[in-house]
Amino acid sequence: MPRLSFWMLALWPLVATGQITVMPLDEPLAVSGELAELRNHHFHSGIDLRTGGVTGKNVYAVADGWVRRIVVRPDGYGWALYIDHPTGFTSVYAHLESFHGEIGRYVRREAERLDQYRLDLYPPREGLRVRAGQVIGASGNSGASGGPHLHFELRDQATEAILDPVAYGLRIPAHPHSPVLWTKQSGRWRRAGDSIAVDSWQDLAVTYPEQGFYASVNDSVRSAWSLKRWTFDVQRGADGGLALDLHRQQGVRGFLVHPTPTQPAPGWLVNETWPRNPGRYPLELTSRDRPVWSGNVMVANPRTEREQPEKTWTDGAWSLQVPARAFSSEQPIRLRDQGRSLDLQPDVAAIKPVHFYWTPDGLADSLRHRTYLAVRDGRGSAKIPGVPTTDGRIRYTAKTCGPAHVRVDTNGPKCRFMRRDSDGSVWIHVDDELDPEIQSARINGAWTWAYLDLKAGLVRVEAVGAAGQLVLILRDEVGNRTTFTHTL
Repeated sequence: MPRLSFWMLALWPLVATGQITVMPLDEPLAVSGELAELRNHHFHSGIDLRTGGVTGKNVYAVADGWVRRIVVRPDGYGWALYIDHPTGFTSVYAHLESFHGEIGRYVRREAERLDQYRLDLYPPREGLRVRAGQVIGASGNSGASGGPHLHFELRDQATEAILDPVAYGLRIPAHPHSPVLWTKQSGRWRRAGDSIAVDSWQDLAVTYPEQGFYASVNDSVRSAWSLKRWTFDVQRGADGGLALDLHRQQGVRGFLVHPTPTQPAPGWLVNETWPRNPGRYPLELTSRDRPVWSGNVMVANPRTEREQPEKTWTDGAWSLQVPARAFSSEQPIRLRDQGRSLDLQPDVAAIKPVHFYWTPDGLADSLRHRTYLAVRDGRGSAKIPGVPTTDGRIRYTAKTCGPAHVRVDTNGPKCRFMRRDSDGSVWIHVDDELDPEIQSARINGAWTWAYLDLKAGLVRVEAVGAAGQLVLILRDEVGNRTTFTHTL
C-alpha cells in the first residue's frame, strides 16, 4: 500500500458530519490540553479549552439535547454535565464552577433531598432539555484541575467510547508543536541527533504522540499508533507505553515507539516484528505524513522483552504482590524493609493496580484502621488508606509503584473560619493529611449546601441571609471526624 494511502486510511479517520453546532465557549477557542495526551494512568479523554486564567465564563450546550448526568465531587471532573444529543453522542463539560437555570435548581433540590454533598445524578430522560447555544453553566477550576479551564469531550452514547470532537465540528487551532524523537543512551534520554546508537528498540520514544505516528525500518512499516476513539477499559494502556524515565529526567511525556509485550493501548494500528539482530538499520518516523526523524540507528542488543508474570516479592515485614501483566514488561523489582518504610527499586509504571502488604510490629489494634501508605514513583505520589486483613497484615492497593512509607493518622480535619462574602458565602479553611469529605452542613439545624475544594483546602457554605449556629462535620479517608461550629 502506498505510504500516503496507508496514513490516510489508518491514522486520519474520515471526518464525521458536523454535529457540534455551537462552540462550548465563546470563540476563538484556545487549547491547553490535547485529545489523547499522555497523563498519569490514562490518555486525556477530551480537549482542555483555555478560559484566560479565570473562572465564570459562559459554557454553552453544543447542540440540542437533554441532561443525562450531573456530577459534583471534590476530585476528578469536579462539577460536570453530561448532555445526550439525538444524533447519538454525549457532550461532557467538566471542572465547572456552577450550573445555570433549571439545572442548578435541580441539583440544589436533589442535594437537599438526598442529604449529600457528593452527587452523581441521573435526571429523568429528557427531563432537563437544553437548546444549542443555551448557557448551561460557568467555567471553573473544580475537581482535579490544574487551573481554570473547560474540559470538553464527546462520547458515543451506545458504547461510551471517546470520540474526537474536531471530527464533529469543534473549531480549535492546529497543535503548535511537532512530535520529537528521543533516544536513551547510557541511561540518559536526549533528543535524537543525525544518527543514533541505542541498546534496544525500547530506547526510542516520541513526544506529542497524540498526533499519531508510524515507524518504518528498512522501508517497512513496523508500528503505527493513533488514538481517535477508545473506551475507558483500556485507559491504563497509557502507562504501558510511557517512557517513565524520560519523564523523570527531562520532564516531558514520551510514548515508546516499539510496543511493549503487554501494551494494551488501543491505538496500535500496526504492530509488526522489528529486527532482532544487532546491526545498523534505516529508521523513518513520520507523523501526519510529515517527517519527524530519518536516519540510521545502530542497535546493540534488540532484545525481546518478556511479559510480567504474576509475582510476589517479600523482604521482612513487607510484600509487593502484582498480577500478571501488571507492568509493560518483566521488571527486576528489588525490595528492602526499612521498618515503616519500604525501599523499592526501580519505580515502575503499573498498568494494573498492585498490592503492598505490611505486617505491623507493635502497632496497637486500634490504629490499624488509621494507617495510610505514602508512595511515589516517577509520575508523582499518592496516599493510600490501608485495609487490615484477617492474617494480621495491612493491604494498600495502589496505582503508584515505588518507594513507600506507612504513616498513622489519628487527627480529624482542622477547620478555620476564613470570611463571609457579600453574597452570603461562608468560607472555611480545611487542612488534613488525607482527603476529607463533607458529612453534614447545618445552620440552626437546617440543611444547607456546601462544597469542598480539595486543591485550595476550602469549604464554601451557602448561608444567604442566615444567622445563628453553623455546624460543619467532615471526615477523612481513614475515618477521623471533625465537628466545626461557628456563630454567623
